[in-house]
Amino acid sequence: MIKFQPLKRPTEFAPTLFVFMVTISFTLLILTLHQGDVMAFVRLGTRYGQGNPNGTIGYDGQFVYQIARQPLGAAAYLDIPAYRYQRILYPLAGRWLAFGQPALIPYMLIILNLIALTVGSYIMSLILAQHGLSRWYAVTVGLFAGQLVSLRLDLNEPFALTFALLAIYTFEKETARQLKNDGQFSYRLGAVYLSLSMLSKETSLLFVGGYLAYFFLTHKWWPLLETSLISLGPFAIWQAILWATLGEIGLRSGGQGATAFSLIPFGGLLGFGLQNLSTFITVLFLLGPLILFPCLALTINLIKQTKVTGSFSPITFILALHILMMATLPFSTYVDLPGVLRLTSGLVVSTVVYATITQQRFMLRYTTLWLVSGVLLIFVS
Repeated sequence: MIKFQPLKRPTEFAPTLFVFMVTISFTLLILTLHQGDVMAFVRLGTRYGQGNPNGTIGYDGQFVYQIARQPLGAAAYLDIPAYRYQRILYPLAGRWLAFGQPALIPYMLIILNLIALTVGSYIMSLILAQHGLSRWYAVTVGLFAGQLVSLRLDLNEPFALTFALLAIYTFEKETARQLKNDGQFSYRLGAVYLSLSMLSKETSLLFVGGYLAYFFLTHKWWPLLETSLISLGPFAIWQAILWATLGEIGLRSGGQGATAFSLIPFGGLLGFGLQNLSTFITVLFLLGPLILFPCLALTINLIKQTKVTGSFSPITFILALHILMMATLPFSTYVDLPGVLRLTSGLVVSTVVYATITQQRFMLRYTTLWLVSGVLLIFVS
């Protein structure tokens, strides 16, 4: 049985402090390389920023910046307005923290992601500690290349994943309380965190889906209804507002130029073309250890673990859904290195949580190999 007790030793903060120091150092390095220009994190292109159809494209952080700068008038500066606006929480938080001052917004977006990475790492360390495992495995969650890419380019993932981790920790704590019959328990706070994660990025639906699938299959009807309404309700309302104001909802496979999801497992990789064998081999060399091989190994582990124990948890479904998402990624994502790294962050987080809750220490050790992906940042800086 999980015992949730306060952790008082100073060493409990060591992994979190390490993540904070590395991310701060990384931020200062990027600023130094760009002569202190904070807009380097935004990567503002002229195609959307200035309406020049032949201009530079920039990157997704520019859309966060535009929404933060003018929440009610950013549509003209976005590639797919509804798609970008659905990720509303991070840009609004940046605007609020900057007190609406445009000159401060780029700074606040960086600060918010630094906070999110630090808090997310600490929450992961708490989950590890409550299961009797080393808090240092939380470093993988905070310093995976996809998380650092999100920090580098003002992206939504750290915000979304931190709220998802808060939800997981809260659900775990309430489940432990239920097993102990220790007073009243409620999943409402966890569902609120899931709602905030959804409003940060729509891919958090995988975390919500994991809990809903678990509640449905275990016939926990009230938690199913309560979690559904709280976690999905605000997102559904926001999608309805987007449809009413912009003519469409935000859910789709990607921004401008995105291709469709692949119906063939990892079929998106085939878009590189088997005719150009050298390119295909290079892609497999880079993405095989990052995505393909871990997904295959994790799928086998999920099947074996479920057969051996005869049981499952919400995290089982969360990890399975992340594997499914990675297997169906469109070709347009695979050709975008920052894009594929940031999406892999959810797989990394769910794997570390799954290994923790199932007490698979060997798997936790293997998750640290994802830290090697940091070398790919040289192609993004």
